[in-house]
Amino acid sequence: MDRIQDMTLFAALAERASLASVARHFGLSTATVTRALSRLERRLGVLLVVRTTRSLRLTEAGERFALDCRRLLADLDAAESAACGAHAQPSGLLTVTAPQMFGALHVTPVLTRFLSQYPLIDIRAVLVDRVVHMLDEGIDVAVRIGALPDSTLTAIPVGSVRRMVCASSTYLATHGAPQHPDELRQHLTISTATAERAP
Repeated sequence: MDRIQDMTLFAALAERASLASVARHFGLSTATVTRALSRLERRLGVLLVVRTTRSLRLTEAGERFALDCRRLLADLDAAESAACGAHAQPSGLLTVTAPQMFGALHVTPVLTRFLSQYPLIDIRAVLVDRVVHMLDEGIDVAVRIGALPDSTLTAIPVGSVRRMVCASSTYLATHGAPQHPDELRQHLTISTATAERAP
């Protein structure tokens, strides 16, 4: 088995976190996948995976190598597609991240329509309420809400979010309705803080 095959199996192992699952996916034996992992660790001289009887997790070196494997394999797919003229039909893996609730309500429907138009593309959606570092975590497209720090990445405004102040009728009956925004300081409020976004 060559290096590309070993890297393909390791990239799949990073996604599935199960030797048996990777073996089933590729129609191989678990022993074959285990030997591929051992070859990689021996060739690189580092431990890529920590295994116990119940779990499997990547080491820090393993996580970095998995990202590199995904990038190299994607470049290889792109090179082969370009060589055979298949670049006219987009294909491959597209990784998108967005805040969880916003992503579920607004991004997922767009991704669904996109997949119906480009069936050869696989999409991995990372919908989480934390700052995802695009380069470190292999993200292709990120939907951000709020001001962005300076970055070498390209940002394209796609919409705006309007903030509203709301109150229940019970609260207003008890505390009165503010007549000016400055009066909000004297009221009990729940607000969201905008954290600094990573690239």
